[in-house]
Amino acid sequence: MLVWPMSFTPTRQPGSENVTPRLAEQLHDQGRFDEALALYRVLLAKDPFNVMLHNDYNDLLYRLNRPEDYLRSFDRAPPNRGLYLAKASLLMHGQRYEEASGVFTAILAREPDNKHAGVGLATARSRLGRHDEAAALFETLVEKNRTDANLCGNAASAAIARGDAARALTLCEMGHAIAPANQVCLALMGTALRLVGDERDEALSGYDEFVRVFDLDPPEGFSDMANFNAELNAYLDRLHPHAREHVAQSLRGGSQTVLQVFGAGHDLVDRLERRIREAAARYIADMRADATHPFLSRRRRGFQYSGSWSSRLSAQGYHANHFHPEGWISSCYYVAVPEAVKDTQSRQGWIKFGEPDFATPLPQPVRRTLQPVPGRLILFPSYMWHGTIPFHDSAARTTIAFDAVPN
Repeated sequence: MLVWPMSFTPTRQPGSENVTPRLAEQLHDQGRFDEALALYRVLLAKDPFNVMLHNDYNDLLYRLNRPEDYLRSFDRAPPNRGLYLAKASLLMHGQRYEEASGVFTAILAREPDNKHAGVGLATARSRLGRHDEAAALFETLVEKNRTDANLCGNAASAAIARGDAARALTLCEMGHAIAPANQVCLALMGTALRLVGDERDEALSGYDEFVRVFDLDPPEGFSDMANFNAELNAYLDRLHPHAREHVAQSLRGGSQTVLQVFGAGHDLVDRLERRIREAAARYIADMRADATHPFLSRRRRGFQYSGSWSSRLSAQGYHANHFHPEGWISSCYYVAVPEAVKDTQSRQGWIKFGEPDFATPLPQPVRRTLQPVPGRLILFPSYMWHGTIPFHDSAARTTIAFDAVPN
């Protein structure tokens, strides 16, 4: 997985402090999408350099499937490097790599040492199958930025795509030495180890040891999970937006909540969170001691959430293979699942582990699959590749997930 955008975080330009997009967000939350779009256009006219506004406006256009307007706001704005990078980022998320290459090339023509544009161009070239070019670009970037662990991981991904798993492993080890908890390097390290036939991947990834299943007890006030999940699923209807997924999400064919769902005053979610916290505490307590292991060595007595959300997949929906760069422990709790998941042959809607998001010569890309069951919580290392198998069913597949970090 080429983590995009790398370490680039859009920042508000001078003069944008007085722009308040909260009303546009409220209109969006109420499903008044046309009004929200109109307000975004007014705000952008007042503050054309505001990268956040451009991102929010175009993300909504994407979710409403309005390609005729998508990304046009960037072209209407005055020339600005931050806007060019933001537009290129959205092109990358939309797999429009040739167009993104053009934007990055234009930036580099004016600023040859712009790291973000350099990484973007190398990433786009790799995705376009121009592997020798990508490798050469990444090697130059790594040489100039030897303390950037994310860059090492991304360069490793391009090296694997080129067929040089040995170089990828070296790059991952370089990045791991810089930042031992960097999830990008660990994810690509596991893939590289498998490709060179090194059994250390089993110790690193622990597909059987670290991927654990917890069938939770009913939360307080409920005698069985079926009734609880039915109420929770109905409640989550209010939180899920009535538009497709955001362009930058791994989800395809469904929706995902934007705001945190834990600790936001949602009674049913909070009751579930208490059961999840108990299971996560058991998971951590059961970890064996190993000060040298990238996952086990981060064990502490406590943990905190770095993110929590709900996902809902519709027919033929799936999660693209990915990992979670900002986590330590990641998860999936099943609220409602379609009947199709009961097919143990096709494994529709099942979660899968170990398969990268790009083609490799691995003889067995998927290392483990697990069946979704309402009331079931699955915990695993955040650097582990995971995705889902598409399903064909009219019923939705609804989950709650979180990332946790040591506390």
